[in-house]
Amino acid sequence: MTCYTADHHGVPTPSSEIEEIVWLSYADRDRVSPVDQVIFDHLHRTGRLH
Repeated sequence: MTCYTADHHGVPTPSSEIEEIVWLSYADRDRVSPVDQVIFDHLHRTGRLH
């Protein structure tokens, strides 16, 4: 899996097949899939996810 980062200005808006957009923090780790939990752990360890 590849993760990308970028600066964004404005309000993200769902469209097409995307029904909802939510911001997740490390406290939401239990809400994501096992592979995403590995990514959350890495991002948290490196200070990119609080």
